[in-house]
Amino acid sequence: MSELYHKIGYWALVDIGIIAIIIYQLLLLIRGTRAMQMVLGILMTVGFAFFISQIYPLTTLKWLMDKFYSSIIIIIVILFQEDIRRMLSRMGKKTVFPTQEQVFSKQMLDEIARACAALSSKKIGALIIIERNILLTRYVDVGIIIDGKVSKEILLAIFHPTAPIHDGAIVIQQGRIASAGCFLPLTRDEDVDPNFGTRHRAAIGISEETDAISIVVSEETSAISIAVDGIVVRKTDAKDLRKSLTQLLSAETMDAGETVVGLAKKPSWLDRILFRSKGE
Repeated sequence: MSELYHKIGYWALVDIGIIAIIIYQLLLLIRGTRAMQMVLGILMTVGFAFFISQIYPLTTLKWLMDKFYSSIIIIIVILFQEDIRRMLSRMGKKTVFPTQEQVFSKQMLDEIARACAALSSKKIGALIIIERNILLTRYVDVGIIIDGKVSKEILLAIFHPTAPIHDGAIVIQQGRIASAGCFLPLTRDEDVDPNFGTRHRAAIGISEETDAISIVVSEETSAISIAVDGIVVRKTDAKDLRKSLTQLLSAETMDAGETVVGLAKKPSWLDRILFRSKGE
């Protein structure tokens, strides 16, 4: 070991350590984003192509891989330009690592449940998105930045029909209202009930692309629903909603869809069995 150390040298170890730290920090920045999925996909594809080109006499593939290596920086910048800008803007901010209990406090869930019950009683539509592991920064950035404490009064004010941003969604990050008036991707599922409006389609769409929890209040029927992993479950009241949110946010070892299915199997919590895109 000592001989290996002398061959490598002190500065070589320092060099390797610095590179390792940089790579680790970059992985932390893209963790939970779609960029991470793209990086893994690229690495798997390039690794497989490189392995094949080294084993078999595939001249064209080997030439292509050599050209790819020389252009890797340009390719990364083009593919991840939005994520790079977002990462650079986050690097100057103070990083806080709150615990699960701090982020999803009992008071926050109570405020959301009470607000949804009030909105439902007045038949006011609402769409609330709770971020979990996959970051929703790209949707937060296009909305109106709030960065405020979650409270029933603020939620009612934002979704009031006279409010200019009542048609958009609210995104909750780290236990706070990060942004309001956010536009979300609509589901492309052709089996969605045509009676579903834009809010429900957006709730399903964001839950299909991320692991976020979507809470929808229908202004037509006053029904309160939760969408997770493309699955929609209707809730009966504020207590029912509060209990379901607690279970979903604490389900760290269970798949989101399985959690929702588990909730749907308890009829005392629901006014109908689990449904996916069937009826309002």
